Amino acid sequence: MAAAQTPASSGTVNKVIKFVLAQDLIKTSTVDGTTTEQVVLGPKTVLPNDILREEVTVTNISGKALNTVYVGIPVPKGTEFSGQATPTNERWKLLYSIDNGKTYAATPTRTVTVTENGKSVTKQVAAPTNTYTNVRWTVATLKKDESLKLSFRVKVK
Repeated sequence: MAAAQTPASSGTVNKVIKFVLAQDLIKTSTVDGTTTEQVVLGPKTVLPNDILREEVTVTNISGKALNTVYVGIPVPKGTEFSGQATPTNERWKLLYSIDNGKTYAATPTRTVTVTENGKSVTKQVAAPTNTYTNVRWTVATLKKDESLKLSFRVKVK
């Protein structure tokens, strides 16, 4: 558990936001055409191709409403982003990074060079989701004492 902190004028530390990150295994099974998911909390071991849910609980412990709260999580090493995350809505915006959190975009792009009509052309194309390195939500307002759960899924390499 970690808390975002800002120094107070008296030299003490004010706790503002508490972050709790959990990693759970998502097991999928299909019986008679119906697919169900089982969540295994805090698995001891995982195997290649397993799907994990990275879930952060963000709690405002500042005693007042907070504006523009950034909640960023790196995609864990040994995994790749699977394409599923708590989506953008009227309260927060979801962005991704492909450069370890230096820049973020709703759809990150990368530069590629292709041959068109015999000529080399450089263009920007959407980066594959498995190249995403970080996920970040920007919460417009986090109310006093409010908790939010935000998550994304990764596949074990």
